[in-house]
Amino acid sequence: MIRICWRAPQTSSFALISWMTNVRICVVLLAVGFVCTRGVCQSASEATQSFRSNAGGIEASSPTRLAFHWQAAGQKASPDGMRLSLQQAIRMALENNLDIRLEQIDQSVADFSVTRTEGGAIPSSINYNIAEAPAGEVVAPVPLLDSTASTLSPNGIEPSGITIPSSYDAGHVLEAQHSLSIATAPFSPGAPVPVFDLNLVGQYGWIRRDPSNAIVTSTSATAADTTITNNTLGNTIAVKGFSTGTSIQIGINNFVDSFYSGRSSAIPFTHPNAIALIAQPLLRGAGRKNNTRYIAIAKTNKKISADILEQQMISTVSGVESLYYDLVSLQDSVKVQQKALDAANNLLSDNRQQFDVGRMPPIEVARAEALVAASQLALTQANSLREQQENVLRSVIDPQSLLTPNTKLIDVVATDELSSPPDTPQSPIEELIQYALEQRPDIRQSKLQVSNGERAVAGSANARLPEIDLYGSFQTRGVISPSLVPVGGDLTTGATVLDPIPTGGVRASKVLEAGIQFNLPVQRKVAEADLGADRSQLQQERLRLRQMEAQAAAEVRNAVIALNAAKQAAEAAATARHLQKQLLSAEAEKFRAGFSTTFAVIEQQSYLTQAETTEIAAQLALKKATVQLYRALGDTLQRHGIDLDPDVTKTKPVPQL
Repeated sequence: MIRICWRAPQTSSFALISWMTNVRICVVLLAVGFVCTRGVCQSASEATQSFRSNAGGIEASSPTRLAFHWQAAGQKASPDGMRLSLQQAIRMALENNLDIRLEQIDQSVADFSVTRTEGGAIPSSINYNIAEAPAGEVVAPVPLLDSTASTLSPNGIEPSGITIPSSYDAGHVLEAQHSLSIATAPFSPGAPVPVFDLNLVGQYGWIRRDPSNAIVTSTSATAADTTITNNTLGNTIAVKGFSTGTSIQIGINNFVDSFYSGRSSAIPFTHPNAIALIAQPLLRGAGRKNNTRYIAIAKTNKKISADILEQQMISTVSGVESLYYDLVSLQDSVKVQQKALDAANNLLSDNRQQFDVGRMPPIEVARAEALVAASQLALTQANSLREQQENVLRSVIDPQSLLTPNTKLIDVVATDELSSPPDTPQSPIEELIQYALEQRPDIRQSKLQVSNGERAVAGSANARLPEIDLYGSFQTRGVISPSLVPVGGDLTTGATVLDPIPTGGVRASKVLEAGIQFNLPVQRKVAEADLGADRSQLQQERLRLRQMEAQAAAEVRNAVIALNAAKQAAEAAATARHLQKQLLSAEAEKFRAGFSTTFAVIEQQSYLTQAETTEIAAQLALKKATVQLYRALGDTLQRHGIDLDPDVTKTKPVPQL
């Protein structure tokens, strides 16, 4: 059972839900057989989002489910398109993203694996793959107040810096994947464990015995040696293993009647033989810790699977944030280009009026017309990038909407702005790194993988020991069988190993047997090699864990550096845009007074467009730097008020960023 709860976050700059502070949405997810139960993680004043599963997949049963098709959402599409906030985009991703759904199903696989090991089998493998969000489209970087820009020259307006892609770049929508597994190869199975499931095994059939070709003498001949018999052969045994390694078999058969009596009977148990057998390993296969290691590994795999789900959610939510802010920046870029086009049209209109009254030469009108054409081309490029970015965002937060051919996709309008986050004091870098190492789910699951490796090495060490077992058996009407008492079962299938039918010549009698059986390998090359390889692999996993911790520390350090640089760049870009706006106003006043030229006004207008575009790119970089820092800290879900398990209270203080 995996719970995903949304609550109002404490940081306003990362507000996911714009409701009351105490309102939270609790999503109870079960990968197979989702059950929507009222009253789970909600009170009378709380809004609940439930999920259910059917043959077609997982669907949100809430009536307020967001969708890109206004018909499906029960909403009216506005003329400007579907207005989408960041909180709504994240909510849609948690509901509809296929990568998250796959990881949710993996939780059921981990649950079934625990049940499997409780029966005495080896655990199932788990999925370690994490899918990253696609790169998306971004605003092209423009230099700050570059007087040598390729789109402007004293002789005319050159649109050489503007490109219109001839086809869609598939690399912007393809998802990259990486594995969180630190193992290079599977560990050896180690010593076999008992079959914990109770098994009833046996056989029933017709058996005809004809002793006519038996070698007998007249003095030793009995009815059993001369009579043809027809009997029903019956054999039933209950087999059960225990965590200490003990194996018990209790059953009943009529082997003696079928093989050694001179009577015929269709009833199998007229003279039954009751069997009781117990065996206890002393070295190999002994010990509760050794025999329950698969159960412990499966339970740890369940925790690993939950951490992988959390990491996938962090990856998806961070990707949604980046893609959403990319869309915001492209929308702002369209506004900037539209404003530049409007200014160019106004300049062209003024120049034509001046030309009509004979106060301006034709070359200035042509120069203004060239500026209008270049501005229109830049606007076309910005619009195409914005439309492509909408599709990239759809592929993450609602991929099914792209597969509906009969429904027209309306435009997506991002409503959040590229506002700067509040300037709060930053914790020391050492505290941030320590917080990341304790908080990040990829580091946690790596430590759990190492603990599983230690259990596997312990199992390999136990497999190297000789097999020495104590055993005891009792039969009410049996024969002596010299074969070894089977312990455990087949490691792969879990099938019980049975003794062959006893064929001794001793007549039926009560048999009480006790003793010791052993299997002492003279050479142990296989067991020694498996143990050595497992120890080496465990050492590799520990090194990989240290490598991941070092990488996490580097990510935190680089994210802090990038955030500080992005803050300074955003401040510089805002100042440059403000100054360039003043320069344009001054140049326009000079032009109206007759002390400037059309080229000078066009030049300043081009610089203002560049400055505004640069400011958008700088604000976008600041937003993305903040997103990446939260991801490096493993704090993305907590900052958005998303909890995988609301019953576990995290007391670790959150460092200030």
